Amino acid sequence: MSVPTHVFHHGAKPISLTEFRHALDAVCSPRFPAARHARPRRVALAISGGVDSMAMAFLFSNLIRTHRDIKIADNPTDGVFGIIIDHQLRPDSTLEAAAVAQELKKLGLKAVTKSLSWKNPSSLTNIESVARTKRYRMLGSTCRYLNATSLFFAHHRDDQYETVLMRYMSGHRYRGYQGIRDANAIPECYDLHGVYKSGLLDDQSAQYPYLSFKPPNKEMRRLRWMLKDNSECEPLNHLKYRLGVHDLSARFPGHIIREVDPRVPYLTPLNCEDGGVMVYRPLLEFDKDRLVATCEANKIKWFEDPTNADPTLTPRNAIRHMDRSLLRPELRKEAILDMSREAKRRARLEDAEARRWLMREAVIQDFDPNAGTLLVELACFKSNTAHWRRLSAKPRAGARKPHQRLIAAIAVRKLVEFVTPDINVPPLANLDNVVDRLFPELASQPDPSPPRAFTIAGVVFDPIVGPSPTKWFLSRAPFSSMKPLPEQKLPGHLNYHISPLVGQPGDPNSRHRHWRTWKAAKLWDGRYWIRVSACVPARFHILPLLPHHAKPFRKALPPKQLARLEQILKYYAPGKIRYSLPALYIWESIYLA
Repeated sequence: MSVPTHVFHHGAKPISLTEFRHALDAVCSPRFPAARHARPRRVALAISGGVDSMAMAFLFSNLIRTHRDIKIADNPTDGVFGIIIDHQLRPDSTLEAAAVAQELKKLGLKAVTKSLSWKNPSSLTNIESVARTKRYRMLGSTCRYLNATSLFFAHHRDDQYETVLMRYMSGHRYRGYQGIRDANAIPECYDLHGVYKSGLLDDQSAQYPYLSFKPPNKEMRRLRWMLKDNSECEPLNHLKYRLGVHDLSARFPGHIIREVDPRVPYLTPLNCEDGGVMVYRPLLEFDKDRLVATCEANKIKWFEDPTNADPTLTPRNAIRHMDRSLLRPELRKEAILDMSREAKRRARLEDAEARRWLMREAVIQDFDPNAGTLLVELACFKSNTAHWRRLSAKPRAGARKPHQRLIAAIAVRKLVEFVTPDINVPPLANLDNVVDRLFPELASQPDPSPPRAFTIAGVVFDPIVGPSPTKWFLSRAPFSSMKPLPEQKLPGHLNYHISPLVGQPGDPNSRHRHWRTWKAAKLWDGRYWIRVSACVPARFHILPLLPHHAKPFRKALPPKQLARLEQILKYYAPGKIRYSLPALYIWESIYLA
């Protein structure tokens, strides 16, 4: 434990409350601009006990006391919780976690301590990576329990420098120089419902949701007056823009509806999830010296992890303890951070250009969330060269081609994210061959043969050849015979009584019959959140619809239901796509009590 000396570290200046509030506003942009927050949310802080996290805890404590009605991450703040993760990897870690909790209580913050469990950590060769995964999953689960959608980390400017320097020395390209992000969805929690990009639908179905997409009363009154007077009535899209409907429909791609064939039974599109926990890092613009000065000036205790003093333990420790005065000028702190800022700016502009191209060219023709398929029409990248520059048109087009290939790769990766079952989409460097196939005009050696189907990241690109440009149908690739099939087990309860069906004669207890619900949704194949309500004492497994199981299922259906099923599958899931969809299997016989 450090001892406050009341002397500012290396002459650094403590962080003022105004600076910290500006830093919060800079990184905490609203996730749902069209929504209003009906009820306050809680805020969670990831507290390690180090000087950076204790400085952040003090700044948050001071902020809440000074501005009681403040909004953080566009949420009215109900309270601030410090989450302390006890890794259980050092003998004194539990005592240290308890001491950190006491310091948080002195600051007026509520503390929650969670311990990680290990079977045999000494046998792990990648214990640092495993500990990171366990820590994030515990933080995410705790945030879900606390109903906190904002999780703050205390990464600072020196952490950013170390990260970017390690990536530079490892040979990363400029996109890797972006370093630590200001904000992102919580990692390592992809299969935790309500934690990673999910939970919004449950919030909207609650009796008192936290988010309200209903227009404010002022806008509703104005709309009524506009509709009464036809001369002032605006076009429908203007009204949608004023009411924020366009933001909601753009955020949920399930609202893209195909032209329905009246001869085919209509299937209501599945809702697409959003929400979850966002990670924010408001201290990335502050040096560690200023965090130390903040703690020393306000007599805040902190705890030093002894493993950070070992330069041989991790590459980050080695960089942290090296003599930076011996580095070349281009490897020093300011130069590396300037390079990181330029990489962030460049990547942000490229992503925005790819998004504009997708919207301007109306690339997405149809997205079916039920089958997880996407129909796109890819426009050509044409050079818009003026007539008087005709002599220089060819050199200019050649010079622009690398940039156009990059924008095309970014756009393709966004399309792949709609369909892929993989957690991580492929890096841009791995999409060169895909760009050649989809955009022959950008290839160095165009292939005159007609387009052919191919697979990337678990997604099949199937061409629909016709008038230029070519349409492509994206679907989930068939499951490999070399890998186990995706499976989820839904636990059931085999020891409770099943009441007879409602309405049966002589059944006095029929009104007590109920459906058993498993509240936790399971992620299947990285694409579908599934939970089951049932009133049978059986265990369910979710597996793909297998052909040898589909055949007896069809035979058991009455003729009308069989015909309806065939129509639905032929229209919504043609060919092998139907065998990539989830099916519910009863894993064992049903026993009635």
